[in-house]
Amino acid sequence: MPRAARLRVRSAVRAPASLVVAALAVASLVSCGAVAGPGPGPTGDGLPEGLSVTVQQGRIDVPQGRLVLHFENTGEPVTVTALSVVSPALEPGMDRDEPFELDRDDALDIRMDLTGSVCDRDPTAIGIDVRATTADGTDHEGTLEPADPFGTMQRIADADCLAESVAVVAAIELPGRLRTTGTGAAQRAWIDVTVAPVASGDGTLAIDRVSATTLIGNEDGQDWPLGLEVAPGDAPVEVSLAVRPARCDAHALADDKRGTILPFTVATGDGREGRLEIASGADLKADLYAYYAERCGL
Repeated sequence: MPRAARLRVRSAVRAPASLVVAALAVASLVSCGAVAGPGPGPTGDGLPEGLSVTVQQGRIDVPQGRLVLHFENTGEPVTVTALSVVSPALEPGMDRDEPFELDRDDALDIRMDLTGSVCDRDPTAIGIDVRATTADGTDHEGTLEPADPFGTMQRIADADCLAESVAVVAAIELPGRLRTTGTGAAQRAWIDVTVAPVASGDGTLAIDRVSATTLIGNEDGQDWPLGLEVAPGDAPVEVSLAVRPARCDAHALADDKRGTILPFTVATGDGREGRLEIASGADLKADLYAYYAERCGL
């Protein structure tokens, strides 16, 4: 049987050490989060042979601002006693001092809160500093160079720095509640988005469109074309997004993870562009779920 098939994958979702200062990252699109193979990066001097790590995110890790460190061990049993994520594109503080064990042919996902991004630095330059102990009581220390098969670190940096550039020009705000009329299948709804430029400063912001999600789309099509151009000092703009269910599927509603996160396609005057994802607040999210169920008769 191939080694990968024998790996016993576990998951640990634990808070980092008390000194960690965590800041949630804004993200864009995410892969399915399937477990990847072991990282090809060299094991650091002093670390046991067979220990490797991959960086990735699952679909629920992006809005929660977490990075997944997928550890694999093909060598002798080892206890990782502490680790730190080190990258010039991340603020310091991604540290963990809670031990975890990895037996031979074992795997474990460690989830850590992301610190803020440092823009215009290389997000692919990343190392995982590890302290570990083997079964004979020997202490080991070194740095693992993680694999990044999904381009996770570049995507995190791109999303964070795009959000930073947008915020210099304007705030894009979703409403606290959904606006609706009617009942049952005749019910209609609108998300009233406000674009509020800052009072003064430099820069421009173009908002091309809002993309449909797995749960909702435009009443008159799929995406919502906007074509807005704003700059500091402009008056606030309110845009009403007419909403319909993307499909009437009870399973889609029950299993939803990202259907109330709206992707805005934007470009800023400093050359950044992409999709800025803005999550609905708790009340708006509940309203959207209720509207979906009401209109679909679920």
